[in-house]
Amino acid sequence: MNLKQKNIALFIGLLLLFWIAYQFSFSNTFMLKKQYNSLKNEQELFANVSQKLIQLKQQNVYYDSILKSKKISTESSFQNNLLRTITSFTDTTNIKIITFNNPHIFKVDNTIFNTFSFTLKGSFSRITQLIYQLEQNYKLGKIISVNFKKKKNYRRKNYFLECTVLLQQVEQE
Repeated sequence: MNLKQKNIALFIGLLLLFWIAYQFSFSNTFMLKKQYNSLKNEQELFANVSQKLIQLKQQNVYYDSILKSKKISTESSFQNNLLRTITSFTDTTNIKIITFNNPHIFKVDNTIFNTFSFTLKGSFSRITQLIYQLEQNYKLGKIISVNFKKKKNYRRKNYFLECTVLLQQVEQE
Protein backbone atom coordinates (compact mmCIF):
# COMPACT_ATOMS: atom_id res chain seq x y z
CA MET A 1 0.00 0.00 0.00
CA ASN A 2 1.26 3.32 -0.91
CA LEU A 3 0.90 6.51 1.11
CA LYS A 4 -2.18 7.73 -0.75
CA GLN A 5 -4.07 4.51 -0.06
CA LYS A 6 -3.02 4.58 3.60
CA ASN A 7 -4.34 8.16 3.93
CA ILE A 8 -7.65 7.22 2.31
CA ALA A 9 -8.01 4.18 4.61
CA LEU A 10 -7.14 6.36 7.62
CA PHE A 11 -9.71 8.99 6.58
CA ILE A 12 -12.42 6.33 6.04
CA GLY A 13 -11.49 4.74 9.41
CA LEU A 14 -11.80 8.12 11.15
CA LEU A 15 -15.20 8.77 9.53
CA LEU A 16 -16.36 5.30 10.60
CA LEU A 17 -15.02 5.91 14.12
CA PHE A 18 -16.83 9.30 14.35
CA TRP A 19 -20.05 7.73 13.09
CA ILE A 20 -19.88 4.89 15.66
CA ALA A 21 -19.01 7.36 18.46
CA TYR A 22 -21.97 9.56 17.49
CA GLN A 23 -24.38 6.61 17.35
CA PHE A 24 -23.43 5.19 20.74
CA SER A 25 -22.51 8.19 22.88
CA PHE A 26 -23.01 11.64 21.40
CA SER A 27 -26.63 11.12 20.26
CA ASN A 28 -27.58 9.79 23.72
CA THR A 29 -25.86 12.77 25.35
CA PHE A 30 -27.74 15.25 23.17
CA MET A 31 -31.04 13.48 23.86
CA LEU A 32 -30.42 13.51 27.63
CA LYS A 33 -29.48 17.21 27.47
CA LYS A 34 -32.84 17.99 25.80
CA GLN A 35 -34.70 16.00 28.48
CA TYR A 36 -32.76 17.81 31.20
CA ASN A 37 -33.65 21.22 29.77
CA SER A 38 -37.34 20.34 29.47
CA LEU A 39 -37.46 18.98 33.04
CA LYS A 40 -35.69 22.10 34.30
CA ASN A 41 -38.30 24.30 32.57
CA GLU A 42 -41.12 22.28 34.15
CA GLN A 43 -39.46 22.61 37.55
CA GLU A 44 -39.35 26.41 37.14
CA LEU A 45 -43.05 26.41 36.21
CA PHE A 46 -43.98 24.33 39.25
CA ALA A 47 -41.89 26.53 41.53
CA ASN A 48 -44.17 29.50 40.67
CA VAL A 49 -47.44 27.57 41.06
CA SER A 50 -48.03 28.67 44.65
CA GLN A 51 -47.53 32.35 43.73
CA LYS A 52 -49.84 32.02 40.75
CA LEU A 53 -52.45 30.24 42.87
CA ILE A 54 -52.41 33.06 45.42
CA GLN A 55 -52.69 35.62 42.63
CA LEU A 56 -55.64 33.78 41.06
CA LYS A 57 -57.42 33.58 44.43
CA GLN A 58 -56.99 37.34 44.85
CA GLN A 59 -58.42 37.92 41.37
CA ASN A 60 -61.35 35.66 42.22
CA VAL A 61 -62.08 37.65 45.39
CA TYR A 62 -61.83 40.90 43.41
CA TYR A 63 -64.23 39.70 40.69
CA ASP A 64 -66.68 38.38 43.30
CA SER A 65 -66.64 41.78 45.00
CA ILE A 66 -67.45 43.47 41.69
CA LEU A 67 -70.34 41.06 41.10
CA LYS A 68 -71.57 41.65 44.64
CA SER A 69 -71.40 45.43 44.26
CA LYS A 70 -73.45 45.17 41.06
CA LYS A 71 -75.82 42.81 42.91
CA ILE A 72 -75.32 39.99 40.43
CA SER A 73 -75.41 36.42 41.70
CA THR A 74 -73.04 33.88 40.20
CA GLU A 75 -75.17 30.89 41.16
CA SER A 76 -78.22 31.63 39.04
CA SER A 77 -79.07 32.69 35.54
CA PHE A 78 -79.36 36.21 34.22
CA GLN A 79 -83.14 35.84 33.94
CA ASN A 80 -83.38 34.92 37.64
CA ASN A 81 -81.18 37.89 38.57
CA LEU A 82 -83.38 40.23 36.56
CA LEU A 83 -86.58 38.88 38.09
CA ARG A 84 -85.09 39.04 41.60
CA THR A 85 -84.04 42.67 41.04
CA ILE A 86 -87.48 43.68 39.75
CA THR A 87 -89.24 41.81 42.56
CA SER A 88 -87.09 43.43 45.27
CA PHE A 89 -87.93 46.88 43.86
CA THR A 90 -91.64 46.13 43.51
CA ASP A 91 -91.81 44.88 47.10
CA THR A 92 -90.80 48.32 48.37
CA THR A 93 -93.06 50.27 45.98
CA ASN A 94 -96.63 49.99 44.75
CA ILE A 95 -95.75 48.31 41.44
CA LYS A 96 -97.02 44.91 40.33
CA ILE A 97 -95.42 42.54 37.84
CA ILE A 98 -98.12 41.44 35.43
CA THR A 99 -96.09 39.34 32.99
CA PHE A 100 -92.49 38.21 32.74
CA ASN A 101 -91.99 36.43 29.42
CA ASN A 102 -89.26 34.06 28.34
CA PRO A 103 -86.38 35.78 26.56
CA HIS A 104 -86.40 36.22 22.82
CA ILE A 105 -83.00 35.03 21.58
CA PHE A 106 -81.55 35.82 18.18
CA LYS A 107 -78.08 35.62 16.73
CA VAL A 108 -76.27 37.98 14.37
CA ASP A 109 -72.82 36.82 13.27
CA ASN A 110 -71.03 35.91 16.53
CA THR A 111 -73.27 38.03 18.76
CA ILE A 112 -76.26 36.68 20.68
CA PHE A 113 -79.03 39.11 21.66
CA ASN A 114 -81.31 38.14 24.56
CA THR A 115 -84.40 40.34 24.79
CA PHE A 116 -86.42 40.13 27.99
CA SER A 117 -90.01 41.39 28.03
CA PHE A 118 -91.99 42.17 31.17
CA THR A 119 -95.10 44.18 31.96
CA LEU A 120 -95.55 46.32 35.06
CA LYS A 121 -98.57 47.99 36.60
CA GLY A 122 -98.27 51.08 38.79
CA SER A 123 -97.63 54.80 38.85
CA PHE A 124 -95.55 56.52 36.21
CA SER A 125 -92.93 57.85 38.62
CA ARG A 126 -92.37 54.46 40.30
CA ILE A 127 -92.08 52.62 37.00
CA THR A 128 -89.56 55.16 35.66
CA GLN A 129 -87.58 54.80 38.91
CA LEU A 130 -87.44 51.04 38.35
CA ILE A 131 -86.36 51.46 34.73
CA TYR A 132 -83.66 53.91 35.80
CA GLN A 133 -82.42 51.49 38.47
CA LEU A 134 -82.27 48.62 35.98
CA GLU A 135 -80.34 50.56 33.38
CA GLN A 136 -78.04 52.74 35.46
CA ASN A 137 -77.41 51.14 38.85
CA TYR A 138 -77.70 47.42 38.18
CA LYS A 139 -76.43 47.59 34.59
CA LEU A 140 -78.33 44.43 33.69
CA GLY A 141 -78.71 45.42 30.07
CA LYS A 142 -79.95 48.09 27.73
CA ILE A 143 -83.57 49.23 27.81
CA ILE A 144 -84.58 49.19 24.16
CA SER A 145 -88.29 49.91 24.50
CA VAL A 146 -90.70 51.27 27.09
CA ASN A 147 -94.39 51.34 26.17
CA PHE A 148 -96.88 52.98 28.55
CA LYS A 149 -100.60 52.33 28.18
CA LYS A 150 -103.45 53.87 30.14
CA LYS A 151 -106.11 51.22 30.74
CA LYS A 152 -109.48 51.24 32.41
CA ASN A 153 -110.70 48.77 35.02
CA TYR A 154 -114.40 48.46 34.16
CA ARG A 155 -115.30 46.73 37.41
CA ARG A 156 -113.88 49.41 39.68
CA LYS A 157 -114.37 52.19 37.12
CA ASN A 158 -110.88 53.57 37.50
CA TYR A 159 -107.79 53.94 35.33
CA PHE A 160 -104.34 52.40 35.78
CA LEU A 161 -101.01 52.60 33.97
CA GLU A 162 -99.46 49.55 32.37
CA CYS A 163 -95.90 49.54 31.05
CA THR A 164 -94.22 46.98 28.79
CA VAL A 165 -90.41 47.03 28.99
CA LEU A 166 -87.94 45.36 26.64
CA LEU A 167 -84.47 44.88 28.11
CA GLN A 168 -81.70 43.58 25.86
CA GLN A 169 -78.57 41.75 26.89
CA VAL A 170 -75.73 41.23 24.40
CA GLU A 171 -73.40 38.21 24.58
CA GLN A 172 -70.41 37.26 22.48
CA GLU A 173 -70.33 33.68 21.23
